[in-house]
Amino acid sequence: MRFNADTAYKELRPHFQERVRRNEPLARHCTFGVGGPADVWISLETREELIGLVRLCVAQHWPLLIAGNSTNVLYADDGVRGIVARVALNTYSIEDHGDGTALLIADAGVSWPRLLHELAPAGWGGLAFGIGIPGTLGGAVISNAGAHNEELGEVLEWIEVLDARRSSEDGEDEISLPLMRRYLHDELDLSYRHSRFREQRR
Repeated sequence: MRFNADTAYKELRPHFQERVRRNEPLARHCTFGVGGPADVWISLETREELIGLVRLCVAQHWPLLIAGNSTNVLYADDGVRGIVARVALNTYSIEDHGDGTALLIADAGVSWPRLLHELAPAGWGGLAFGIGIPGTLGGAVISNAGAHNEELGEVLEWIEVLDARRSSEDGEDEISLPLMRRYLHDELDLSYRHSRFREQRR
């Protein structure tokens, strides 16, 4: 089925209002300031929006590229055909254990520098090694980002992933209805600048 950007835009506009755009220059959303237009650009602000968009794209067979802050991305001058969706989910919470430790639960779109600047005055540490890393926590998980001989995997307990792929009998990935999956630390295959998601097709 051929992707029709005008049809997709008209269907998405009532839900996302000004957060969906046609022919949006990707250079505006890339640290390097390069990249041609995306057929359709969307900024996602809630988990429900993310799940709903993925489900819609699966049902309509629309091409979808999920992006973060694009601090480590070079978009082509020709742009991207289909939908580019920026994950702008940027809330977090802290579960204080009362013994000087806590569990930080954060959305994928949380900026690492912003998070550190907000945690430090409250007396929380453990992520300070990432002060110079410009990206989001979601991107940091994929590459097990780190610096100064420390890395995110050392403090990561679990993550939740929206999974829209399944393996067929011949081992190839197929698109299926998305579902939320939780991976514990030991299931992430973490090593230097690596996680299990590095090996999965994009």
